[in-house]
Amino acid sequence: MSEQIEPIYAQGFFVVNKNGLVNQIIIFDYFDPESYYYNLIDEEDRLSEELEILRENMQAILDSEKILINNEKVKPKVMDVDLDFRGSPLKPYFTFFIIFKGSLRKGVNVYENWYESEEAEYDFNAYWIFPENSEIREVSASGLVEVLNERNILVIRVKRGEHITGYEKIVFELT
Repeated sequence: MSEQIEPIYAQGFFVVNKNGLVNQIIIFDYFDPESYYYNLIDEEDRLSEELEILRENMQAILDSEKILINNEKVKPKVMDVDLDFRGSPLKPYFTFFIIFKGSLRKGVNVYENWYESEEAEYDFNAYWIFPENSEIREVSASGLVEVLNERNILVIRVKRGEHITGYEKIVFELT
């Protein structure tokens, strides 16, 4: 990866299924003034190597986190990573496809995640979508937290420079 590449924005989408499977998609946007990644498109082997390194790095980050669902440890797995561009060779983005599964039950459930505390390098949003007719009861997370009107959709917004505590907790009820 070129030293010039700068992260500029990220979005994470977490779709929670009643069976406990969580499909997670994380998209990282970058500014790439030298078009490093765009220039890799025609070099399939180098591009594949680079994407594999990114997949392994993301897996290592996830492996360093402690994630519990209802007090049972869960292990996220990076299934794949994709590269694309937002209308310009200078604006690459990476999409990570991740899954993990916990045991959910009817009634109250608790998701917790411990990770490294840091200062946010870029703005990012996380969107959690819980099953229909479920209700988010409590949220502890850095940033601006908003539970939308249906009560099963959570939005967490973190601004660049904001302190991230390294702990998240979401209490939700399944019917």
